[in-house]
Amino acid sequence: MRGGRLASENAGGAGHDLDSAFRAHRDWLVRRLALIVGDAEEARDLAQEAFVRLTEHWPLPDQSEPARWLSTVGVRLAIDERRRRRRWGFLDLRETDATWALAVDPDLWRALSRLDRRTRAAIVLTTLDGYSQDEVATMLEAPRGTVASWISRGRERLRTELGRDR
Repeated sequence: MRGGRLASENAGGAGHDLDSAFRAHRDWLVRRLALIVGDAEEARDLAQEAFVRLTEHWPLPDQSEPARWLSTVGVRLAIDERRRRRRWGFLDLRETDATWALAVDPDLWRALSRLDRRTRAAIVLTTLDGYSQDEVATMLEAPRGTVASWISRGRERLRTELGRDR
């Protein structure tokens, strides 16, 4: 199910004010970012920063979905953080805390954590959130063909690591 629809349903259609948007999308955004970055605390920090930026751009332009906007900003923040860490030598992907690990199949979690962040983001956004490859390409600021390649290679690697047939 697409993140925007899920979050809008949770808001009961009252997503027009900032408080409603926060309540409707906070937990969803943290879960998605945790799958992408591999760490619950970092995901919470990134989600918080995405919401700070949302307040700076509120109200959103006509027809903009807060979930889509937050997802785009959150993923870009995660990628920027990864670049910053790489420059400063912080390359490790920490294991998530027990709360998050229980929410995800442990084998799948380990396999996802072995993918690079952009590939992981592309797979999470298309498979779990239902975004198209074109939408993910826009979010990740990458060509559609590159996103398709990340998804294809990432899925193949997940199949191999999880021992599943096509």
